[in-house]
Amino acid sequence: MAMRTASPWWLSLVFGIGLFLFLIGERLFGHESGVRGIMSMLGVVLVLGTTAIRVWTMLGTTGARRRVERTLLIFHIGTVVALLIYALTTNWGLAKLNLSEAGATKFTTAATVLWSVLMLASTVPVLMIELSLGQALRTNFDIGAREGDEAGVEYYRVRDIGWSGLSVALASAFLMVTCQVASKRNVQRDVSYFKTAAPGDSSKKIAAASSDPMKVLLFFPATNEVKAQVKDYFEALAKAAPGKITIEEHDRFFNAELAGKYKVTKDGVIVLVKGTGDTEKSQTIDVDVDIEKARKGAGKLRNLDREVNSLLMKLVREKRKAYVMTGHGEINDPESVPSDLKGRVPDRRTTVFKKRLGELNYEVKDLGLIDLATNVPDDATVVIMLAPSIPLQNAEWAALDRYLTKGGRLLIALDPKSDPTLGPLEGKLGLKFNAGDLTDDKAFLPQRGTPADRRFVITTQFSAHSSTTALSRSVDKGLILIDSGALEDAPFAAGGTAPTKTITIRSMETAFLDFNNNFTFDAFSEKRQKWNIGAAVEGPKVKDKDGKEVDGFRALVFADADLFADALVQSAMGRAAVVLVSGPLLDDSIRWLGGEEVFSGEVVSEDDKPIKHSKNQDAKWFTLTVVGGPIVVLTLGLIGTWFRRRRIKPSEVKP
Repeated sequence: MAMRTASPWWLSLVFGIGLFLFLIGERLFGHESGVRGIMSMLGVVLVLGTTAIRVWTMLGTTGARRRVERTLLIFHIGTVVALLIYALTTNWGLAKLNLSEAGATKFTTAATVLWSVLMLASTVPVLMIELSLGQALRTNFDIGAREGDEAGVEYYRVRDIGWSGLSVALASAFLMVTCQVASKRNVQRDVSYFKTAAPGDSSKKIAAASSDPMKVLLFFPATNEVKAQVKDYFEALAKAAPGKITIEEHDRFFNAELAGKYKVTKDGVIVLVKGTGDTEKSQTIDVDVDIEKARKGAGKLRNLDREVNSLLMKLVREKRKAYVMTGHGEINDPESVPSDLKGRVPDRRTTVFKKRLGELNYEVKDLGLIDLATNVPDDATVVIMLAPSIPLQNAEWAALDRYLTKGGRLLIALDPKSDPTLGPLEGKLGLKFNAGDLTDDKAFLPQRGTPADRRFVITTQFSAHSSTTALSRSVDKGLILIDSGALEDAPFAAGGTAPTKTITIRSMETAFLDFNNNFTFDAFSEKRQKWNIGAAVEGPKVKDKDGKEVDGFRALVFADADLFADALVQSAMGRAAVVLVSGPLLDDSIRWLGGEEVFSGEVVSEDDKPIKHSKNQDAKWFTLTVVGGPIVVLTLGLIGTWFRRRRIKPSEVKP
């Protein structure tokens, strides 16, 4: 028998649409305050409106129909209460409750579980009751007592369906709690995919550019899985440098004399040899012969290309010197930051930065005030200045100016919280620093779940320059800018030939400089555009002390010093490590400054990378897992029910 109720079927549909709009507004557009407010408010209005109408339909009818409306109203009220509890977990609600940080954390956890369970327990029964009642005779409101009400509405069947829906909802809530407990009592197992690093472009170029052929001596047991992996790597490297690399396999006991010459005392040693006789040079790499150990931690197989790349650089040229400026509160010299600036200047370290310079075959030396005030040392290949918080003296700027005039190489990284001036180098380089805080509310890396995350700006805008070769060719092409400023053009100093200036890194066009520190774009005072982050400047040719014409100065200027600071990252397997996120940028920058851009390119690593999502990606994954999965299951169930009803003939329906 068809069921006639006081309210139409589409009232519950409007109720569901309201909940859906609220969900989308809060989760999918949570970072867009305007869209979020509109959608969430519209959803709340629809939910409250349908609840009020449900009160009217319940009061306006009698008998079984009233009991049905009352049942639906109870679940509506449960939904409203769930939304109210949810509101208390937002920033607005926590501010009203005025809880401590620890108390707010505990309250949010408990309240989130409560409103989630209550929401499930209120919406699932409504859905199942509506499916039970059907659409026939329920297209309009039908208020008031009607003859045959008790027979036309099977209230007890509706009540049983409601209880069934409540059971399903509570069972789902139990699964949610079970998942939470499992996440707190989880056991991790390393099932990550293992792959030995393949030769990168940089290693191939270095091997191919070698003036003398090289030999690779492998001291491994005759049958060994690690040796097979290593041999495959060097065969690929030899193929990329025809005639330059010869691979030899040796047993350290059978070839004891050769092993003694290169001081090989254990299995798993790789010896790279270049030249012969008095000009012979060699470098060694130790690899564990156990494949399980070799693939993890310091086993080196995952980072074999980086190890080989570093040793190749030591074989093909002599060690150079990189002078890093100190004494001005730089990020590499935090002890020199004045006490009155300690709270304003973030504490950063450059351990990995200096280590990587060593791997590029550079000796890292400090360049302090006393030395710089006179002149840059003659043996300096490159001078590096990393965000000084104390202004340089005039004598120091003059020394750097003279150094560049003679064809020197300079890397400068500035920071909004550092000294923003470039002194007389502004006219020489045609650049000045804008100390506004680069912010992007569209392309950023979620970290803390607060508006401050917008300072973790993501960019994929790199030019085709030798200092950004690896970045422009990388698969993801992403670079994270942390608390960056921006570079602006400045007029070149009068006289002589103007240098060549190339912008190498730009922000996305959605970025803006946040001058009032509110992390929000202010259309009247701020501007969205592609801001300049990195620039390469190359001066005109000069004459050396012998009168020969040589290349002029080279300088790289960056508006973000955090590009060269240590960063703590965590892999998908929970392993934490201190790394240099912009390692490829540093490699190619130093090579370009040193005139070795022919070696620029990717250095391959097969380390587990941390999985990162942008804000939009997080929203999509949330929708697919939390909303998409249940919708698919529900849709399949509805289709099955529809087919079953289609098979029932009208004559089989009992009056």
